Amino acid sequence: MRTLGLVGACVVLGAACVNAQTGVLNWREETYEPIPPLLYPALSGAKATATGQYGACKPDYAIDGDTNAHRHWGCEQLPSALTIELAKPTLLKQGRIIFYYADGRTYQFYVERSMDNKTWTKIADWTGNKLPSTAEGFSLPFEPQGEGKFIRITVTESSKHQNGAHIVEFSLGDKKPVARGFHGRVADTERISAENAMGDENRKVWRATAWRNERVNGQFVLWSGGKVPQMRLEASALTTDDGKCIPASAVTPRFVRHVLANGEGIGDILDTAERVDLPAGGYRAVWLTVTVPETAPAGVYRGSLTVTGSGRDRIVFPLELTVLSATLPSPKTWAFHLDIWQHPWAVARYHGVKPFSHLHYQLLEPIYRELANAGQKALTTTLTDLPWNHQNFDAYHTMIEHIRNADGTWTNDYTLFDEYVAFGRRCGIGPYIHCYTMATWGNRVYYVDGPTGDRVCVKLVPGTAEHEAFWGPFLTDFQKHLIQKGWVDDTYIAMDERDREEVMATAKCVQKYSPRLKLQMAGNRAPSAFAGIDLFSYCQSIRHVSDEFVKETAQRRAKGMITTFYVCCSPDHPNTFTASPTAEQVWLGCFAAAKGLDGFLRWAFVNWPRDPLFDTSFGNWPAGDTFFLYPGPRSSIRWEMLRDGIEEYEKIRWLRSHGADMTAINKLLATYDFAKNRNDGYEPLRRQIAETRAAVETAAKKCR
Repeated sequence: MRTLGLVGACVVLGAACVNAQTGVLNWREETYEPIPPLLYPALSGAKATATGQYGACKPDYAIDGDTNAHRHWGCEQLPSALTIELAKPTLLKQGRIIFYYADGRTYQFYVERSMDNKTWTKIADWTGNKLPSTAEGFSLPFEPQGEGKFIRITVTESSKHQNGAHIVEFSLGDKKPVARGFHGRVADTERISAENAMGDENRKVWRATAWRNERVNGQFVLWSGGKVPQMRLEASALTTDDGKCIPASAVTPRFVRHVLANGEGIGDILDTAERVDLPAGGYRAVWLTVTVPETAPAGVYRGSLTVTGSGRDRIVFPLELTVLSATLPSPKTWAFHLDIWQHPWAVARYHGVKPFSHLHYQLLEPIYRELANAGQKALTTTLTDLPWNHQNFDAYHTMIEHIRNADGTWTNDYTLFDEYVAFGRRCGIGPYIHCYTMATWGNRVYYVDGPTGDRVCVKLVPGTAEHEAFWGPFLTDFQKHLIQKGWVDDTYIAMDERDREEVMATAKCVQKYSPRLKLQMAGNRAPSAFAGIDLFSYCQSIRHVSDEFVKETAQRRAKGMITTFYVCCSPDHPNTFTASPTAEQVWLGCFAAAKGLDGFLRWAFVNWPRDPLFDTSFGNWPAGDTFFLYPGPRSSIRWEMLRDGIEEYEKIRWLRSHGADMTAINKLLATYDFAKNRNDGYEPLRRQIAETRAAVETAAKKCR
């Protein structure tokens, strides 16, 4: 199975992962999902009680989201009642109930609602029911509709009276009952949830348009009332009527795997699992990525995506891809200045390997190559421990060891730095080397005392004599070393959100001791606020990308300087969080094109929390704020969509340089405004992206 070059040190066996070197099962890769994707999910925060209970068949089983027939609430007495207390008063329109269905028995029952658990209103009467129970259950329109805090289901009779009442699952929702069989449809590249999973099954043909050398994405969704075990995916080659071919190796389908985001299950992981079970009453999105070869002739290519389950379950989706004559440049030549910070220590910790060992580099390589394949321009390196304090799950350590000798002189060990920079460049990341930092968060700097080997922490404030005494000799030595390696003109002393005084002091120190080195900074004010300081690469918070800032960007570009923007734990929209709507990531790339910015910065690519395949949350940051790629490595929906946005930026640049008619595109780009787009909500933003992409496609078709 092709995985877009994302090949790790693990062999995937269903939902398990075996280390190829040791043969040991990796528990981090084995468990599949914290919350399975169900069409009628469990009632969050609800409590269940009952008039009785048979053995271990407790009331909670009826509201836990599990539709396995043998996991149910049971009570031998009839009549018997199950009472559900909702987390808050809710407008009750419709529900769904699944009784024990293994032998097709029938149940008679009625449903009531109440606000106080005392006064009850009957809202569904099935006391005359003669329909046998099934895995799909029964849809229950409530009449009269109204608010309720409590729901009571009273089972009055069963075709097996002596066995009593058995409720497998009760849930609320407006969705129609799931028809028997295995279902599927083509979906937009929006996030799929229980609310939008089911839809028009006549949408079976996936159609898309792509440039040559583009990575184009699509999505499908599958659902079933009954269980579909061992689903697997097979994509064919795409061929034209006259025999031209995009090989099957370039057509990659992946199951969308769910992960926790602020306690909610979100489909985001593009999984490498070859087989996945679809639970009864469940849904599963499938993500398709086609990497169009640079040499593919223009034309209409057709093929198929086949989804097969054990038994006779099978759905075939025809694929139709129109390839234009325009060619997207190779990512290594993209002008878009992408700077997503790396965190190699997180990868080492998660996989349990020694940092910067041979196995660690094996694990890092597919991650870094994927980043390079999006045009990444900067390698993140460190000059001291904890440059950002300890705001990550895993500590950043230094890549250059500073050793204070007994006579007070300094020795700098560049072994790891040299090895790591060479590795990053082999993976295609660069050419820039960003070194964090001489202006640390908290002003703490670490070094090794040579005679004792002790690690020493000192507080060095930029602008003080102590700060210069430490960094000055290092900078002199560092510049000499970089000249020897041929890296000096690509190396930046990098800073993150420092005030003018700290930046000015750091700049003076760098200019005095290593004038060949340049400065890079992510900040939250205009570059003009740092007048007198040559910030050759500057990144502005999206909140402060004003008209004045855009003017400064043009002035800086005329001087050969780089100007980008960033999002981080804020704003809430648009962003790249686990739960962020997908058009927001594309919007970021188009926003850069609209404002004439050189690119985009984000604070982490693989800054993983404790168990990222289970929960994407960390600390107070919004879930997913700290990383894009999952262990495996596995891509994510938000990463693919951000990369789509970068491709749109590059398409617009290409069209401008090739004399295309930009009237419609420029008119749309003029509507991009952070404050307005954020306040207008998601739907206008989604339309804005759709219209921009359509205009780019139209211009490309006309451009020769």
